[in-house]
Amino acid sequence: MVNNRNISGRIYLVYFAVLVFSCVLIWKIFTIQMTVNTENNAYVSSVSKVEINASRGNIFADDKEKSALAISVPIYEIRMDLVAVKENLFSENVDSLSFELSRIFKDKTEGQYRTELIDAKRNKRRYHLIQKNVSYHQMERALKAPILREGRFRGGRILLKQNKREKPFGMLAARTVGYINAQGNGVGLEDAYQTKLKGEQGLQFMKSVGGGNKIPLTDDYLVKPENGKDIYTTIDVNLQDVAEKALLAQLVSQNAQHGCAVLMEVKTGHVKAIANISKDRKGNYREIYNHAIGSSSEPGSTFKLASLMVAIEDGKVGIEDLVDTRDGTIKYYDRVMRDAHEGGDGVIPLWKAFALSSNVAISQVINENYKKSQSSFLQGISRLGLGKQTGVEILGEGKPYVKTTQDSTWSGISIPWMSIGYETRFTPLQILTFYNAVANNGVMVKPQFVKEIRDGSRIIHKSEPEVLNKSICSERTIKDAKYLLEKVVSEGTASNLKNLDFKIAGKTGTTQVGYGKSDSETRSRVRHQASFCGYFPADNPKYSCIVVVAAPTKSIYGNVVSGTVFKEIAEKVYATDIEMARSKEKLEQLNMPASKNGNLDDLNFVFKSLSVPVAYQNGDSKWISTVAQKDKVELKKKSVEGVPNTVGMGMKDALFLLENRGFAVRVNGRGVVKSQTALAGNKKVIILNLG
Repeated sequence: MVNNRNISGRIYLVYFAVLVFSCVLIWKIFTIQMTVNTENNAYVSSVSKVEINASRGNIFADDKEKSALAISVPIYEIRMDLVAVKENLFSENVDSLSFELSRIFKDKTEGQYRTELIDAKRNKRRYHLIQKNVSYHQMERALKAPILREGRFRGGRILLKQNKREKPFGMLAARTVGYINAQGNGVGLEDAYQTKLKGEQGLQFMKSVGGGNKIPLTDDYLVKPENGKDIYTTIDVNLQDVAEKALLAQLVSQNAQHGCAVLMEVKTGHVKAIANISKDRKGNYREIYNHAIGSSSEPGSTFKLASLMVAIEDGKVGIEDLVDTRDGTIKYYDRVMRDAHEGGDGVIPLWKAFALSSNVAISQVINENYKKSQSSFLQGISRLGLGKQTGVEILGEGKPYVKTTQDSTWSGISIPWMSIGYETRFTPLQILTFYNAVANNGVMVKPQFVKEIRDGSRIIHKSEPEVLNKSICSERTIKDAKYLLEKVVSEGTASNLKNLDFKIAGKTGTTQVGYGKSDSETRSRVRHQASFCGYFPADNPKYSCIVVVAAPTKSIYGNVVSGTVFKEIAEKVYATDIEMARSKEKLEQLNMPASKNGNLDDLNFVFKSLSVPVAYQNGDSKWISTVAQKDKVELKKKSVEGVPNTVGMGMKDALFLLENRGFAVRVNGRGVVKSQTALAGNKKVIILNLG
């Protein structure tokens, strides 16, 4: 009986133990399951889709090299997840990694890198910064370093790519090229072509690692970014450099407030150079605002061309008609108008009055013919296309203003003052577009800054010349207008711009800014704006150009202040434009250019580039002498055996020949080798006299 009771008690004890064990096991399974689900949910919630910016398209210049005006340079940020790096891998390689990082970035010692890495490992940092603003070359070297070369999961490597916008030519055409700021606002071409340049954003899975930081979950994209398109502009970096330097030098010399210069192709409207320079509050000159496009002001005497073209087109006057300049003054109601030349120029033909920029003469012609039909004059100005914006792609174009008879300030002096460029407002680019139409035989084309848009090497858009007005006036009026502009340079206010190689046509302008109601008030408050607008070569126009300088302090006249900048730009263009400088007629009149003796391949390259015909004598030879004839350049074999005769060569070729023969060379002077002698007592030393 006792034994049965003992057995039953033991059985109950076993059952109880099994029950307790089962309950504990079930509870453990339940808690484990709950913990795993919680961790998985936390993991999932830490991963999100993040937009990835595409590489921004580049902006290129219009030259043979297609120089970059603005490019996106990849820069990288290298970080490490030290939790992912195993202890043995870290301890065995931390010294080597520290050494490599110090050698690559040269910003910290090996010991400093080692201390930072050990501290980050100890504190289990998952987003430890190694280096910011890493170049592509540095990035490649860093990813080959110990631990980092093990990749994302074993080596804890985190690589973040960004794009940095750079301008290889610095501030060259900076305002026209433009920028986009951190808020997404911008100016210039960067802003005008933002949708093309920025590309399409991609998507990538990113994981939150604390502190608001996110790292790529994988190297793959959910949606790959589509890089932006490249913009190929009309800007020529060489001509742009000339325009900026010439303008800056004049602004500094005149201590002027600001200025601009624009060079444009007549047929296409392609802007080859556009310089905008202003004095800042510290007195430094830099590109602050695009005055050529955005600043509307009274044009002054450059507007006189439009006034006379209206009268000529309407049959009111002829350029040979006589006009009286009086004593250099004329009174309209209570206002006195003056010429720059005191005492007047007497009775002269209208073309001469225009060439001398007589305010008295021009205002009389327009006032006498339109004072009873004022709206006819305003309609004529509109026909010339001067009342509309050009529609240029860069945002911020100033609005033109031509006073109308409905204006509250319209009075009896409006017509005479408008005729000489007051009570109207235009931007320099709008005035240039009008003058360019005259040069283009009446066809007004839209100024353009972009020639092509490309996706890699594929052209997706090509800009064709856009005609704003097929004919601003009759052929007869255009012919007279061209004659007037040529006379300004040959016999008028811009005679200092005469050039023996090519003719310039254009008009000077000097505008009073901020003038008062009375003469005494005007003299005390007056500031000036000097301008010159025209085109060249006058007989076959290829380029038009305008230069405007605001508030000069030493001289106020357009021919001196702005005309000299125009001339410098024109001469540079002429010197570099082979097609323009060497027309067929000019080649027929001149002998072929003289050249140095030298290497055949080098000379052939130069002659071919200049389209100069050559003729070989005595067969081919690596070294030749040249003889310029009327219609060609003769190439003759030159012996270089023994002691080479280097007379007629440049120093580079002479040194190459002599030093390769074992001679020591002493050089006197600069230029072409004029004579060659051996040093007395030492025939291995050659003396070259250059001149």
